[in-house]
Amino acid sequence: MELGGGRRSPPGYGIMSGIQRFNGVGGYGKSLKDDYRKYWGSTVYFSGRGEMIPNQKTYCEIDPNVVDAYGIPVLRFHAGFNDSEILQAKHMQETFHEIIHQMGGTPLSRMPTRQELYGLLPVGRIIHEVGTTRMGSSPQTSVLNANCQAHDVKNLFVADGGPFVSNAHKNCTWTILALAMRTSEYISQQRNQGTL
Repeated sequence: MELGGGRRSPPGYGIMSGIQRFNGVGGYGKSLKDDYRKYWGSTVYFSGRGEMIPNQKTYCEIDPNVVDAYGIPVLRFHAGFNDSEILQAKHMQETFHEIIHQMGGTPLSRMPTRQELYGLLPVGRIIHEVGTTRMGSSPQTSVLNANCQAHDVKNLFVADGGPFVSNAHKNCTWTILALAMRTSEYISQQRNQGTL
């Protein structure tokens, strides 16, 4: 879970993050001015981020109908949340609301419902999606070995976020860099030995 912060400034008004999106807040004219004064310097925000567990609904396959500009079939992605992610989002929302109540505040947004997946955005909508070319020890359950080398194509290496089996949100870049460095060293070693 990731907590947010606060600010000592007037609340925003407008597209995406203004006070008008909260229940009964904002409006026009005098009521808008009154709410600006009321909420000046008194807001905090929270952002919940969590781990998506690999599941049977989330995979990619070669699209049987769509090709790229060169006539090569493209990948088709499928993704869906399981109860693990949905209940994790519910816990985050409940925790955020409870923190606000314990601080003596009033949540400016209502608690999202189960039908709204407790505020989860669609897969692929925000940040740090990883996976697809899973790293592992067995070709039956993974695409790459521990050196990010394809099990089936010895001169194919994947040096990005693809080898990740999972990611708990923060920041996959350093791990990508570390894996790329290790993969590069392995490639160099194998080339020097004449095995690649």
